Amino acid sequence: RFALVEEKRSALDTVRLASQNKIGRFTKQDIRELCPSLSISSIEGALRKLVASGELKRIGTGKNTGYYRTW
Repeated sequence: RFALVEEKRSALDTVRLASQNKIGRFTKQDIRELCPSLSISSIEGALRKLVASGELKRIGTGKNTGYYRTW
C-alpha cells in the first residue's frame, strides 16, 4: 500500500498498479482502501478507462459490480 502512494502518479496509473496487486475479483472499495488519496470519482474514471482499454473486465451491476484483470 505504501509503495502506491509514495510517488506522484496519475489516478489511472495508481489504479492500474493497485489492480495489479489484487488477485481475482476486486471492487471499487478495494481500490479505495489501497489508494486513500484518490477520490471516488477519480477511481471510477480510471476503472472506466481500464475497462474500455480491455485491461480490466467488469462483472455485475450496481453495488455488486466487480472487476478482474484480463491478462
